[in-house]
Amino acid sequence: MVRVVLAAIVGGFLMFVWGAVSHMVLPFERDALKPLPNEAAVVASLGSNVDRPGMYYFPWLDFANATPEQQDAWKQRLAGGPSGLMIYRPNGGEAMSPRQLVTEFVSNVFAALFGALLLVQLGGGVGRRVLSMAAIGVAAWLSISVSQWTWYGFSTSFLLGDLADQFGGWLLAGIGMSLLIKPRRVRSF
Repeated sequence: MVRVVLAAIVGGFLMFVWGAVSHMVLPFERDALKPLPNEAAVVASLGSNVDRPGMYYFPWLDFANATPEQQDAWKQRLAGGPSGLMIYRPNGGEAMSPRQLVTEFVSNVFAALFGALLLVQLGGGVGRRVLSMAAIGVAAWLSISVSQWTWYGFSTSFLLGDLADQFGGWLLAGIGMSLLIKPRRVRSF
């Protein structure tokens, strides 16, 4: 069990480092996020109209209580645009606070712990086990990022950057963890 915890810490650290590299060095982040045209006017309008932090989707519809007519009107507004998803903090925040960095690192360690618990069950060589860990990253990307791209219009650059982030992080974590956790011995009957 000590090796599993140590592997989770090493794996989480490697994912954390890869996340920093992939966000700061690879081009996906720069291509995915665009400057807001006429930012000062848009921010001033938001400041006078939106007073609570949150995740906002527009055009909005309360699907649980909407009449068929309201649903049709919403479909027309959606088709006619504009539409979007906005994460809004009216009081701002830090770019990279210690709390954010610690939260990211701890979440990476917990994710790696689940990977390490799976790794303990796997037999085979290091290559097979490393690729199995990288497959976890691809599965996470397929189930989360592709859905965000499909339903909320996340950019293709963001989608590809997330793939590089997840695949690369889990690949590196898989290397580190596979070197610490020995393969399971297969018993024959």
